[in-house]
Amino acid sequence: MITYCPSYPKRAVQHRLLYWAMPLLASLFLGACASSQKAANHSFSFDTRGAVPAVEVLNYRYGDSDMTGTRPPKWALEEGRIGQQAGVYGRMRPADTLYVKWRIKSTGQVFEDCVDLRHRLPNDMTDKIVYFDIKGPQLFVYVVSPEDYPLGTPRNSLRLYSYRPYVQIYPDQSKQ
Repeated sequence: MITYCPSYPKRAVQHRLLYWAMPLLASLFLGACASSQKAANHSFSFDTRGAVPAVEVLNYRYGDSDMTGTRPPKWALEEGRIGQQAGVYGRMRPADTLYVKWRIKSTGQVFEDCVDLRHRLPNDMTDKIVYFDIKGPQLFVYVVSPEDYPLGTPRNSLRLYSYRPYVQIYPDQSKQ
């Protein structure tokens, strides 16, 4: 037997509104989050094969991205076989942190550093490169320009990007 419920039409309308409103609100919320993340085409790279003194990178992590090249693969960490160079380019959110752990080969000393990048990276990261280098116990982080030096300009001291202008963002340079 079917009974009549006087509040049924009213509840049905409410349920239909919720059915359509919830996905709409969720998509607006996610869209707002995505637009505030300022993703940009940029690179992250390092190459420690020519470091003096010789070092071995034991772990690294550029932000919280799972993009290949921003951290070693899980199997490499488990086997202790971390590549000594990496480079990734693509549309990604500039990282808030850079973590690096390394060992000086001649002494066996292990160092690690976690750099807060939030106030060090430029607002516009389009086509720029976040590059780190290691000199003994010190980690250095640079932002490298996408443009090459003009012809005839002396090269800089970065091994991998000696033909491009850069800014050292870590460690802070003392003001004289």
